[in-house]
Amino acid sequence: AFDYWDINEILAEEQDVTVKALHDITGGGMLYPSSVGTKQKDLREGAKVTVPYWLAQGLFRRHTVEVDVPVMYGHACREDLRADAIACRLGDKSSFFFEVGMKVASLLRDHELLECLMTGLKTRWVEIVNMLGKLGVARHHVTALNPVSATFPQTLTALEQEMYSGGREAETHFKRWAENFKSYQIKPSTVAEVPAFAPKRPRVN
Repeated sequence: AFDYWDINEILAEEQDVTVKALHDITGGGMLYPSSVGTKQKDLREGAKVTVPYWLAQGLFRRHTVEVDVPVMYGHACREDLRADAIACRLGDKSSFFFEVGMKVASLLRDHELLECLMTGLKTRWVEIVNMLGKLGVARHHVTALNPVSATFPQTLTALEQEMYSGGREAETHFKRWAENFKSYQIKPSTVAEVPAFAPKRPRVN
């Protein structure tokens, strides 16, 4: 569900998408690129223009335009996500890759895209958890022997970065909490010092 107050939701809907007019749109000429818009007052049927997602969504629901699936969610990207989601540099495609993708998939009822995104997100979340390690346990150092894991932190989207930062913060709070329950070493009492080899007491008959 859309969260009106979530800044990430707002920024995600600024993502540009391509739409195709299903009929003439009076006054829609402003949607043409600047080099054409000044000459055309109306948007002609069949014309393709690039608009922010929030506008495309409104026009689509009014049966005014068709919305093209963005290239970054095309067949090649879906295959890459299925093959090795961890290696995909999703942050380079869009900081809001999953948010925009979910919106597009929901709008177009593209169940394949929705499933692909959910599976990819879960796979990458597991890798984030592995990267964080168990609370209180030293992390494994990443080496060149595993280049995918070494580059994974640079592929994160804004959502995944929040997940990772949240995990780090949780670990910090856990360590602070655990500090309150530190065990202290019990030292032997010095009240009665017994020789290591004390002589045996004579047996009484």
